Amino acid sequence: MPRIEFRGRTYNNEFEMPLDIRQAYNKEKEEQTKKNKTGTKSLTDIVDMSPEVQAIYERALGKVEEKLASSRPSNELPRTEDIYRQSAPDDMKHLPSDESIYRPSEPLIDPDKSVIEPEPAFGINRFVSSIIWALLFIIIVYFALQFLR
Repeated sequence: MPRIEFRGRTYNNEFEMPLDIRQAYNKEKEEQTKKNKTGTKSLTDIVDMSPEVQAIYERALGKVEEKLASSRPSNELPRTEDIYRQSAPDDMKHLPSDESIYRPSEPLIDPDKSVIEPEPAFGINRFVSSIIWALLFIIIVYFALQFLR
């Protein structure tokens, strides 16, 4: 972190300053940022432009400022109904544009009844197949022990 030089003294950070000096430092810092914001330079002052480019830039900047100055306040903006009337085809301008007249369609599938149902015998099938495999394993082990004797 860079050191701060303020009123002839050097500090490692703001928190090393006594309270009254820190307040004065912060106040000067705020004034400096306000001054920088209000005293912003034009792009033509910062960048070297040819006279043609500078003329184009100033014309564009003037048009933007004119648009900002002539823009309507939000209470004068057109309503949705007005925009619809302007953009609708002539044979449809008499139709209402309010979205409240539109209702959602009926669902194709009853949401209360599930379409996918679990297999009812899945648990029993697994239990029966486990017993069959266990018996088969016991029989194989039994015969293997008989032949190894």
